Amino acid sequence: MTQGKIIAQEMPRKILVTWNRIEKRDILSTMPNEIIANVLSRLTLKEAARTSVLSTTWRYQWTYFNGDLDFDNSLRTLLLRHEHVGLLTKCKVFVREWERFMSRLQHVMKSLKCHSMQGLRICMDMGNPWKVTEWVNFAAEKNVETLDLDFSYNFMEPFFEISENIRNVLSKSFEMRALRVLRLASVDVSGEIIESFLASCPVLETLCVRGSKSVMRLKVQGQGLMLKHLELVECHILHLHICAENLVTFSYTGDYGNFNFETVPSLVEVSFGGKYCNYLLSNMEDVQLYAVLSQVHVLKLELFILYGGILEALPVLGNVRHLELRIRHRCGGQLDRTVSLLSAFPSISVLKIKFMRTTIWELDEGWKANLKHEYPNLRELEVSGYRRDSCQIELLISIFKKAPNLNRIVVDPLTSMHVQRSPDVKASIRETQRDMTIWYVDALKSHVPPSTQLIVL
Repeated sequence: MTQGKIIAQEMPRKILVTWNRIEKRDILSTMPNEIIANVLSRLTLKEAARTSVLSTTWRYQWTYFNGDLDFDNSLRTLLLRHEHVGLLTKCKVFVREWERFMSRLQHVMKSLKCHSMQGLRICMDMGNPWKVTEWVNFAAEKNVETLDLDFSYNFMEPFFEISENIRNVLSKSFEMRALRVLRLASVDVSGEIIESFLASCPVLETLCVRGSKSVMRLKVQGQGLMLKHLELVECHILHLHICAENLVTFSYTGDYGNFNFETVPSLVEVSFGGKYCNYLLSNMEDVQLYAVLSQVHVLKLELFILYGGILEALPVLGNVRHLELRIRHRCGGQLDRTVSLLSAFPSISVLKIKFMRTTIWELDEGWKANLKHEYPNLRELEVSGYRRDSCQIELLISIFKKAPNLNRIVVDPLTSMHVQRSPDVKASIRETQRDMTIWYVDALKSHVPPSTQLIVL
C-alpha cells in the first residue's frame, strides 16, 4: 500500500519533466518537408506567406507553395468604379494599382521554387500584353492543372477604347502534360494555337475562350481527345468542326458560322448566343441542328433580338429538362418571342430566365403573356436581372399559373455581365442591391402560390 502511494506521488514529477523537455523543442522547425508541403497546399498563397514568421525553418517555406496561385483584382476595380471621386482621380488610381498588381505578381512568380502547382489564375482589367506568353510559359514550367487568364474589361468608359486597342495576344502554345482546365478571357488566340493546345495537353478536359478576335477556323478533334467542356464566347468563328466523343457540354456566343457536329455522342448540354442563336431559332428543323438539340437535356439560349416576332412552327423538344433563357429586354418591351419559344419545351423541370439591359418603366397598355401549355414537371424557377418591369411581371405570373407543381422561385439581382466574376464580387453586388431587389420582388409576392418557396439571393 505504501509503495503504491510513493509511485502515485512520483508520477506527476516525471510527467512534468517530460513535458518541459517537449516544450523546449522547436517542433515546427523539425517537421519533415513532406508534412510542411502538405500543410502549405491546403492554404491560400497569402496564408502560406504568413507562415514565414513561425520559425527560421519556415521563413522561406512559402516559396514551395504548390496550391492555387490566385491573383484577382476585380473586386477592387469594381469598388473603384463606384467611388465618388473625379474621373481623372479614378484613372490615376487605376493605373497605380495596376502597376502594383503587376509588380506583386512578378515578385511572387520569381520567388516560387515548387516544381508543380494546382492552378494559376490572373484576373485584372486589360491584363499585360507584354507578359501573357511569359505567364503561360511559367504555368507550363510549374505543371499547373488549371490555367485561368481573365483580362476582361470592367473598369469604366474612358478606358474602353484603350482596352480594345491594347490586346493580349498569345501567339505560342506550350506542352502542358498536367493541364486539365484552360480558360482565356480577352486573350487573342488563333484556331491554330487552340488546336496545338488540344494536341499537346493530353488530359485537357475544359477549354474556355472568351472575347478572342483571332479565332476564325477551328477543328476540335484528335485521337484520344479527353475534352469534356468547350466554351467559345464572344468569338466570331466562320468554320467549326467538332469530333469529340467525350464532349459533354458546348457553348458558343458569336456570329453565324458553318458548324459541323460530326461526332458528339456524349453531348448533354449546349448553349447558344449572339447572332448564331438567332439563326438557330429560325432553323431549328435543320437536320444537323435538330440532331444536336434532340439529344441534349440542358439548353441555354440568348434571345439576341430585342423585339423579335413570334417564333412559329417550332419542333417540340421533350428531351430538354433544364432550360435557360437570356433575354435582351428593354423597359416595357413585349415578350411574345419568349412566350412562343417556351411552347417548344413542355417537359422542363428547371427554368432560368435572365433579363439583360432592363430599366424600370410603366406601360400604358397592358401586355398579356398567354402561355398556351401547362408545365407539370416544372419544379424550380430562377430569375435574374428582374427589374419590376410590367411585362416581366406579366410573364412571371403567367408561368406561376401554368406550373402547378412549382416548388421554388429564386430571384438573383446579378445580371449576366457579372456571371463570370469572382465570388467576392458577386457577394458585394448582391449586398449592395439587396434592398432594391426586395422592393422588386414585392410586386410578385401576392401572385406566388402558397406552397411555393420564394428566395432572394
